[in-house]
Amino acid sequence: MERQEIYPFQRALEHTPPAGRQRKKKYRFKMPEIKLPAVDKTEIRNGLMQLLKIEYLVLAAGAFIMSRAFILGELLPFLYALAAAFAWQDRNRTIVAAVFSVLGLVTVLDGTALWFNILSILVLMAVMTYVKIPAEKSWWGLPFMTTAVIFLSKSIMLLLTHFYFYQEMIIIFEAMLAGILTFIFMIINDVFASRKAVIKFKFEETAAFVILGIGLIMGLNDVQVAGLGVSSIFCRLGILIAAFLWGSSGGTMVGVMAGIIPSISSSIFAQSLGMYAFSGLLAGVFRNFGRLGVIIGFMLGNLAISMFIAEEQVALMGVWETALASLVFFVLPESLKEKVPVESLGTIQQIEANQLRRVDNRIKASVGNRIQNLAEVFDELSSTFTSPSYQTSRPQSVACLNYLYDELSHGFCEGCTRYNSCWDRDYYNTSHYLLDIFTNAEAQGQVSYEDCPSDFKRKCIHGRELISTVNYLFDNLRMNEYWSGKIDESRELVARQLKGVSQVVKNLAEEVEVDTVVDFELRDVLVKASLRQGINLKDITPIRTSGKQLLLEVVAGSCVDGTGCDLSIAPAISSIMGEKMEVCSKTCPRFKGQGACEFTLTRAFAYNVQSAVAQVARENVSGDSYTITTLDEGKELLVLSDGMGVGELASNQSQTAVNLLENLLNSGFNKDVALKTINSVLLLRSTSETFTTLDMVLIDLYTGEVDFVKTASSPSFIKRGKKVAMISSNSLPIGILNEVELVNERRTLLPHDMILMVSDGVMESSRSNSGEEWISQLFSDLNEKDPQVVAETVINKALSLSQGKPNDDMTVICMSLELR
Repeated sequence: MERQEIYPFQRALEHTPPAGRQRKKKYRFKMPEIKLPAVDKTEIRNGLMQLLKIEYLVLAAGAFIMSRAFILGELLPFLYALAAAFAWQDRNRTIVAAVFSVLGLVTVLDGTALWFNILSILVLMAVMTYVKIPAEKSWWGLPFMTTAVIFLSKSIMLLLTHFYFYQEMIIIFEAMLAGILTFIFMIINDVFASRKAVIKFKFEETAAFVILGIGLIMGLNDVQVAGLGVSSIFCRLGILIAAFLWGSSGGTMVGVMAGIIPSISSSIFAQSLGMYAFSGLLAGVFRNFGRLGVIIGFMLGNLAISMFIAEEQVALMGVWETALASLVFFVLPESLKEKVPVESLGTIQQIEANQLRRVDNRIKASVGNRIQNLAEVFDELSSTFTSPSYQTSRPQSVACLNYLYDELSHGFCEGCTRYNSCWDRDYYNTSHYLLDIFTNAEAQGQVSYEDCPSDFKRKCIHGRELISTVNYLFDNLRMNEYWSGKIDESRELVARQLKGVSQVVKNLAEEVEVDTVVDFELRDVLVKASLRQGINLKDITPIRTSGKQLLLEVVAGSCVDGTGCDLSIAPAISSIMGEKMEVCSKTCPRFKGQGACEFTLTRAFAYNVQSAVAQVARENVSGDSYTITTLDEGKELLVLSDGMGVGELASNQSQTAVNLLENLLNSGFNKDVALKTINSVLLLRSTSETFTTLDMVLIDLYTGEVDFVKTASSPSFIKRGKKVAMISSNSLPIGILNEVELVNERRTLLPHDMILMVSDGVMESSRSNSGEEWISQLFSDLNEKDPQVVAETVINKALSLSQGKPNDDMTVICMSLELR
């Protein structure tokens, strides 16, 4: 398939001429054979396609525009800085930057100035191609090299032509500006290389892009389309965006910057400075009305200042430029605020102050949550005094009648000779007579013997004494009713007071001011390490609590499935910290993959608790209540409470004790104070005898230590291998005495140890077999490691011993400690 190269030639015939006719020898010159190389069109096509990539097109456009960006009409520092920062160590970029820089210079310069700048840019490109700068020194080496090349090349050319000190001063100033801008554009080049999202821009990165935008607008200063200035349209669009994002301050600042650009470019004061600044101010004032309000505010400022412009054509063109910029601004995406760092505008001190303010707000939120838990404790206390569970289920009138009949039949009439006749054979008539007497006594306050029915007077031989007894009993009832009402009023008063205390605590939670230790050194280490590892973090705040607990409050970009914090961020932070961290709480946005996710990392527990519960109620509602939860301080809480009796009343009593205990412990109270508080509540909540048992287990998930706290509860069992140990108590239930007696015992658990907690219904399921014996034996014989199977096995055994009819509510809690 190779192409054959065929060249024409002529064969020369040799012959001997006849004698005497010798001719002169002729010299023939033979053309040398030239073989042209084959041209591969595929390589040419690939090369052209390579140059048409988006990065080269953007660089070409930038070089062309920057070659027109003058400062004071004479300096071109943006061109050299752009070429040096973006074309360094890339031959293709160097060629693109050189070619389009020359093309741009041709459009604005001529004569000596044109050749000076063309030769300077070519020398800079050549030096960048052949001079190697180590990567670690490039941050100062490349700006210094740019400054040196511009200074030397232009100075030499100035010496070769006509030397002027003024021109030399301009060259020095231009070279220094080019070096500074090179450093700034290198920051932008790194941002493009890392494809960093706009929302993650730091202050210096935002400032670098602002300077780049100023250079581009200066390069488009004289470009017009249909009589409209392109740079003017971009300036107005930038002011609208700044006013929309940052308000009147941002709009005014960008307006001043945009208005001063023409003065920087041409050294002539521009009247657009005042117009842009005033329009940006009004646009920011109307920001609360949305995009339409920003546009209206900008147009009002534009029209107000346009009245002072003498040229009508200029004012009319300004209106059209504003309309076009407003149209572009109106169609920008809705997510503009989410994708732009709104707080990047301002001084570094302001940004640091904002960061500290966010940290302080997070601390307040953390402490506020704890105080909210305390407020919920007071709410629970208040609800105990307003709950109808302490009230008798029977109507008050029925109770009073029963009391009167009982006092008369078993008190007054029991020694009478006619007792059997009145209260046995003629019970209906007797009760009817007495009911009429009770009605008169209730209506008139007292009843007299003369007002009684005649049949009653004739039948009862002690009628007058009986009437006196009835009056006495009614006086007692009225006295009891009076004091019961007083007690109810006092109870309601206490409930209202507790409710008020709860509201006060909630108000304090909103305005809490506390000194919480924030480890700023650790924060800096984590932020830098996260950036090096490419972890998507928006903010991280290490908080050290009074209990030496380390909490990392993290704000990160939302993932699509809600597991990014557990599967990617937590392991990465653990590798930085040198210890395992895990998510203890998190708040995901409503729409996954959009917005930010907030979660808290804490030291991973050394142990893990697996718990299971089995429960059987004697009636529809079990009087036993329980809770299993992990406290903020790194402890696993297991509570089993048995209320007095069975049914709903017992359930209310035990549930109150369990809820109060959990809220108090979560609020930071120690277990002794929590139990004393619950005891006081049970003493006050009812005039009748009310008590409940509490069986509490607290397991330290870092050390494996366990605390058993018991108040008249059933024994608990600890199993290690085949050995079973029992923890019991002989104290009274809470809610009987003013001082509560606690049985507290501490043990140390090992991995695979199991704990069994049972209620009284399980212990007393058999009258012949001791509950302690059969539970210990069954627990020891079981080879099962699943807590749920163990709990169900124990409760099934208890049901079989009680013939399937439990005498009391039955509850079994089983837990197993495993090493993580």
